[in-house]
Amino acid sequence: MKIVHKTVGTTLYVGLCGELDESTSIETRAALDKLIDDFKNTKFVIDMSALKFMDSTGIGVLLGRYKKLKAKGASLLIASPSPAVDKVLTLSGIYDIMPKII
Repeated sequence: MKIVHKTVGTTLYVGLCGELDESTSIETRAALDKLIDDFKNTKFVIDMSALKFMDSTGIGVLLGRYKKLKAKGASLLIASPSPAVDKVLTLSGIYDIMPKII
């Protein structure tokens, strides 16, 4: 899993590249938590355009980061999920709490 990030105005954009599953969840969670701990903006956008695969473990990673950001008064948005990842996110109902943007 490769994670890249940049800040634009009051938004932090985080790009996930690779696969988010049980084998990458620990390192992904730790990297996202570090970004959240240093986070001082109002929007946290996760760009999933380069994420090829995600399973239920990835959903758990996202939900945990959502709770941390919500406690800080920030919002978490999902951007450009690949078709396979979009299907998992849609079936899980995650878009009800983390809106999808394009």
